[in-house]
Amino acid sequence: MSVSFVGCPRDCYDTCRLRVVVEGGRLKSVAGADDDVTQGVTCPRAAKDIERVYSSLRVLYPAVNTGLGFRRIDWDSALELLTSRLLEVLERWGPEKVLFLEYAGNRGVLTRYASRRLWNYLGVTQTDGSICDASGDKALRLVYGSTYGVFPQEIDNLRMVVAWGFNVAVSALHLWRRVLRMKERGGVIYTVDVRLTETARLSDKFIRVRPGSDGYLALGIAKYLIDHDLVDRDFIERYTYGFNELVKHLESYSLDVVERVTGVPKEVVAEFAEDLANHKPFAILIGYGLQRRRGGGEIVRSIAILPALLGIHRGFYYSNTDGLPINLAGVTGADRWGPKRVVSMERVAEEVYRGEYKFIYIHLHNPAATLPNSHRFIEGVKRDDVFVVVHETHWSDTARVADLVLPAPTFFEKLDAVFSYSHNVVYLNKPVIDPLGEALGEYQLMCEITKRIAREAYNEICLDPFEVLRIGFGDEILKNLIEQGYAVLKPKPKDVYQTPTGRIELYSTQAVKEGLPPLPTPPPGEEIGENEFILITSAHVKYIHTQFEEVYGGVPAELHISPEDAEKLGILDGDIIEVFDEKASFIARAVVDKGLQRGVLWMPRHARSINLLRVSALMSNDVDAYGGAVLNSTRVRVRKLGKVT
Repeated sequence: MSVSFVGCPRDCYDTCRLRVVVEGGRLKSVAGADDDVTQGVTCPRAAKDIERVYSSLRVLYPAVNTGLGFRRIDWDSALELLTSRLLEVLERWGPEKVLFLEYAGNRGVLTRYASRRLWNYLGVTQTDGSICDASGDKALRLVYGSTYGVFPQEIDNLRMVVAWGFNVAVSALHLWRRVLRMKERGGVIYTVDVRLTETARLSDKFIRVRPGSDGYLALGIAKYLIDHDLVDRDFIERYTYGFNELVKHLESYSLDVVERVTGVPKEVVAEFAEDLANHKPFAILIGYGLQRRRGGGEIVRSIAILPALLGIHRGFYYSNTDGLPINLAGVTGADRWGPKRVVSMERVAEEVYRGEYKFIYIHLHNPAATLPNSHRFIEGVKRDDVFVVVHETHWSDTARVADLVLPAPTFFEKLDAVFSYSHNVVYLNKPVIDPLGEALGEYQLMCEITKRIAREAYNEICLDPFEVLRIGFGDEILKNLIEQGYAVLKPKPKDVYQTPTGRIELYSTQAVKEGLPPLPTPPPGEEIGENEFILITSAHVKYIHTQFEEVYGGVPAELHISPEDAEKLGILDGDIIEVFDEKASFIARAVVDKGLQRGVLWMPRHARSINLLRVSALMSNDVDAYGGAVLNSTRVRVRKLGKVT
């Protein structure tokens, strides 16, 4: 029996370290490491890791789609088929007709980042990766020059936390445990959201806003703070740019206006502002779902100025990756090579449907389930004029419609290093079990392809894995990783701002150059027609996107609806209902939810319909002015189909 430690590389805020026991070459137990980050606690996903690793849905061998099903082939045949088709497309149509699709199914440095080196060298088409957090990312860069803010250990010294559009209790369990400990010490928790989330239920105060009106609430708070001389004028003078312009701009955001737009009583807005001023230091935890809507970038910009007005350096949390000393451009080769064409992640399904590509390579991503217009993506990859390769650990939606499927190892089965987008600890993962079947790692497979199609550049593309890690982290951190299995990274200073003025830009000089409003100008909320609803989706505690459907079954098709809307439509709890728009129709079971307001529906992200469609087929594929997804601005209609049987 052996005991090892590995970092979890999934697309999750917490990036835990796991204590793994192996006996007889098989995983025996997986538990949370007893360290400052993981605190000896695992989430419902990690608790089921062993079942997922040994699932009957693992891809164990290369397989080719015959049209009647999949037939096992050997690796030599698979690589010959892959590279011959890829070379044909490159030579006949050029790299623009090759599409490389990847995302955050595994965020390991070797698995996700180094495995891009060949594709960057070839200059093939890639996506902009915008579906998760792009609008909020850009918004924070306009104000602060970068996105990093509060790190988890700093929560221990706060007096107040605001979860703004962020269901921390579900999406970031270990971060939430710190927040609860702050509350036990007398701290205050606010939640601002459109629905009564698990986080809201455990908060001291819950503010329900109308969908998309959060920016008005934030600017109303800003005006109140200024009008009542609660701002830190010394800090503003020293560290900010454009305060006088902001003051004039805020004349349009009186408490009466804010109440009318947001539905939040002006007394509550005033109390919220007073609590912020009286509970310093505080932090605002800004959720990704908040900015996945029309005007999402402007909403985040509006919220982000509040800590600065009260004299707090970077008093928010969004994503801390660019606050860490990691050379990802060197790891991916983006400092030398890059795609000749970049497409919007929200629009790529439509391009695939239209037949824009002749060869598609997919790993760490399940686009047939997760992209907007996912049903169109599925139709597109079934075309006769495109060859689709999927490298996967499990038989996902996307793998099932591919031409060639190749087996990948889980993170227990390969070498890697894992960093977090919330904390500053990086882990070295060594394989704790042998790869199942004939699984080949993403970086290793990239090098096998390179040998066959870019041999002249093999030594530039396929570096020794530890040389890749040295490029990424430097000699000292690599030494620590090798000697102790983890390393602590030093974040960038809080009081340094990477904006053109070197200050917190309340008035953004970069926005002016890009034709965006120089001051935060959020939308007044979502406009919906008669009999329309706003459909929002967010994380389910049992799943990371579609991962762990192999254990828990499909993400449940449960549509949550307010009691008022349910009564109006004659819908009872458990009824079969249809949710539809001009693109698709989704069949679900109704859940009458007192935590929802009228006109708003909620469903677990990537839910699988009773008719096998994913909810992503319904979601809007529009793009915000800041470049991100507007999934949570999706407008749908609902009708009852029948009673529960």
